[in-house]
Amino acid sequence: MSIVFSRQPSAFKLMCIIIMPAMLSMYGLVAIVTVFMVNELGMSEKDAFLINGAASAFSTIIYAIGGYLADKVIGVKRSLIIGNLGIVITLLILSYAAAIGSIPLAMIGIAGGGVSRALANNCPSNLISKAYKKDDIRIDSAFTIYYMMINVGSCISLVITPLIAHKYDYATGFAIAALWNVITISIFLWKRNLVKNIGAQADFETISLKTYMLLFLGLIALTLFGSWLITHYQLMQVLLIIALGIALAFFINYMRKESKAQQKKMMASLVLLGFSVVFFILYKQMPTSLTFFAIHNTRHEFLGIPFDPVSTQALNPFWIIVLSPLLAIFYERTSAKGQGASLPLKFAMGMIFCSMAFLCLSYGASFMADEAGRVSAFWLILTHLFQGLGELLISALGISVLAQLVPNHMIGFTLGFRTLTLGISAIIAANLAVYIAVPESSGSVDSLQTLPVYASYFLKIGIGALAMAVLMLVTAKKLNNLITDSDAEEKEQVEAAN
Repeated sequence: MSIVFSRQPSAFKLMCIIIMPAMLSMYGLVAIVTVFMVNELGMSEKDAFLINGAASAFSTIIYAIGGYLADKVIGVKRSLIIGNLGIVITLLILSYAAAIGSIPLAMIGIAGGGVSRALANNCPSNLISKAYKKDDIRIDSAFTIYYMMINVGSCISLVITPLIAHKYDYATGFAIAALWNVITISIFLWKRNLVKNIGAQADFETISLKTYMLLFLGLIALTLFGSWLITHYQLMQVLLIIALGIALAFFINYMRKESKAQQKKMMASLVLLGFSVVFFILYKQMPTSLTFFAIHNTRHEFLGIPFDPVSTQALNPFWIIVLSPLLAIFYERTSAKGQGASLPLKFAMGMIFCSMAFLCLSYGASFMADEAGRVSAFWLILTHLFQGLGELLISALGISVLAQLVPNHMIGFTLGFRTLTLGISAIIAANLAVYIAVPESSGSVDSLQTLPVYASYFLKIGIGALAMAVLMLVTAKKLNNLITDSDAEEKEQVEAAN
């Protein structure tokens, strides 16, 4: 693992360092925000699920704008700094909202965090993509390591943030999340010379005061608009579909201007992005159905050790941390020997693992529950193991796909477009999770009543994922031929030009 890491460029190493505290912050928010809305703001599970989905969808719409601003207007590195400053401010607003129990302020904090992340979160991936040549064999292992670093931060945060929130309060949890972003900014400013020669064209241009003022006013306006919009689910869905359609039209328009060989690669990337939407529907079950299944239908101890059910979300990044080094080494060795599996095949195998995750949890809920309607945490551990394998093969390589198949000048926009597709996943996932939301009640939840609902829900998701895996296997060879044929055409063009 250390050998694979040492072979990477300095820009990559810096991004791996700053992504750690950034993810400690982001997943600290993810860990507690849905439960916070239910327990502290008095919302129903249904409303909390839908707001969570709408907030994710809203932020993904803004991500496409953030990618454009990073590449064309203010630069990737400025976006990283400004975005993280915005996250600090909005998390502090959310902390204050938690302290006084204000729903309107909480919505501003949630929406503002989404707007700020739109500027900040894609920037490390963008800079990493620009640090490698398209044919660099290190790129799959690099993004796998990078994804592992993301999950180190998220694992730690998903464990400690719920504990902090429960031992102290949610306001403290959000405030500590803000502190992590301060550390992110400090490290980047300290070591920014490592990326002084890397960035978008805008990074090497002077930005006027007028541009900065317009940017800040725009961020404030988007935050206020978003705080209203995320509570209007139906309208949010309509706007998301419109935004996705516009982004798709721009992508196709960009694609038409490229060479025939590049067009084939971009078409393959578009199909793989579509497949990844299905994966993220499954992934977005973590803060909703999987967490509340842990609360309502899992025994809150394992091997005699008690645990906070909200912290079971940390099982996902735990497995990512364990598996990432192994896959990174495997990718580099097989690629060096010319024996690596194709990207489409890796995606298909990932979906098979995701299907296994939900099918095994359905089995546990159906046949392994005790008289109280609760199952061992073993079934959640196994579910997150399979889900982690699927995530590494689909999500971790999703950015690698773009780095390899999309032109450098489109990386920022395409990362935003990719994130926009995640919004569709978030909305679908939230609407699915509503079916297992516990109705509002003044009494305690009956685990025997919720158990068969969860078992049926997870079974249906698992079967749907398996059907998608079969489709992905069928199309894997055709997609790979599309990619390899375009590589051959580009090689011929280069040889002809020389």
